[in-house]
Amino acid sequence: MDAYWRDPRSIVKAMDEGTLWPEWEEALGFLHPEFEWRTVFLGQTFRGRREFAGVWDDFLRAFQHFRTHLVEVEDLGGDRVYIVIEPEGVGKDSPLPMDSRFHSIFTVRDGLVIRLEEYTSREEALAAAG
Repeated sequence: MDAYWRDPRSIVKAMDEGTLWPEWEEALGFLHPEFEWRTVFLGQTFRGRREFAGVWDDFLRAFQHFRTHLVEVEDLGGDRVYIVIEPEGVGKDSPLPMDSRFHSIFTVRDGLVIRLEEYTSREEALAAAG
């Protein structure tokens, strides 16, 4: 995400122009072409790399600073991984820092993330993962 702060162009526009920064090129390369992201903060599901990039465009435009801290990773076996992240940031329209924690289930297919489901608690995430 540091590339965004150096050059805050639209990620989607950079994709269309073939001028993605190396950091975004690498990040998007981990996503399966049929990727789905069920967000907890928006309550919607986004599909594909382009929609993923569009959500990040909107999100990063709203912040002065943003960083994510990896808190926990647990292999659930098979094709699922449980991950806890704590985003940190300050919005452009509010001096209050972001204070949240996301509990996510990543599903992997062919070595790429095909699904990301976010939850507000460990119990909810693990119950959904079965």
